[in-house]
Amino acid sequence: MIALYIRLSLDDEKYDSMSIENQQILLREKAESLPEYSGSEIKEFIDNGYSGVNFERPAVQKLLEFVKAGQVSTILVKDFSRLGRNSLETLYFIQKVFPLYHVRFIAVSDNFDSLEHKGDTGGIDVAFKHLINECYSRDMSIKSKTAKLARMKRGEYQSVICPYGYKKGEDGKMTPDEETADNVRKIFEWAANGITAGGITRKLYELGIPTPAEHKAGKGKNYYDISRTNGVWSSSTVLRILDDERYTGMYVIGKSSVVEIGSTHIRRNDESKWIKIPDHHKPIVSRELFKQAKSRIRKFKLPNLTLRICLLDHM
Repeated sequence: MIALYIRLSLDDEKYDSMSIENQQILLREKAESLPEYSGSEIKEFIDNGYSGVNFERPAVQKLLEFVKAGQVSTILVKDFSRLGRNSLETLYFIQKVFPLYHVRFIAVSDNFDSLEHKGDTGGIDVAFKHLINECYSRDMSIKSKTAKLARMKRGEYQSVICPYGYKKGEDGKMTPDEETADNVRKIFEWAANGITAGGITRKLYELGIPTPAEHKAGKGKNYYDISRTNGVWSSSTVLRILDDERYTGMYVIGKSSVVEIGSTHIRRNDESKWIKIPDHHKPIVSRELFKQAKSRIRKFKLPNLTLRICLLDHM
């Protein structure tokens, strides 16, 4: 098999030379010029919309499966950055993995052919190209992060998923969802009247109100497995709603952040780093009701804690 690997990230879309179609044309022309082209299977592996900072991409992972199965003779890419922008990982595959499986690697625009570099690393030029690719990726990530932070501070950046009770309005901002906003008000009113989180879940079940996940599933948004919920709300869901200031019209964002550039791992930020803007969107509950509900929730949690302490003292 001659494998044509093509990658297009969101940052690449503004460059015509990086388009999927142009990469396909370039790689197919190169493949046709190879002696092994006749009789070989030509297979394309395309990652559309993926960053090159790591190898957690579906098409490149599929390609590597074929490599490990010994089914690939040659891999063609437009340039080194298409395979990856992390210099250590990219060089590892080019210098260690592909030679191990006797795979020829060609980066067309970089004029690199592993057949011409057996026993060496491709020279200082290749090393510099990998370093430039990685620096470019980090620079773009920092610029993107800075622009995103500026939009957050202006209240312009919106989360993709709205909290239960809200939906996206025509202007992109959150607006109360007429189907579920009243359920949120009930939860706050019940909590303010002294009903526990467990009691609230029972009332929601008795009224036959679908859980947030069931409501989303009914709209074709199957984010969660609802096979075992059977309409039963959890206390943790109720408590999350009661703790969410966004229901008062407060813009809250920046609760979590990516651990490092290119990583998919996130960490929760300290509340002092959150961005908050009051009166950003239409509230579902008043500030007074929000504070009252939170106050009552704290109060009826304390007796349980006191009871546990008393029991421990008598053991």
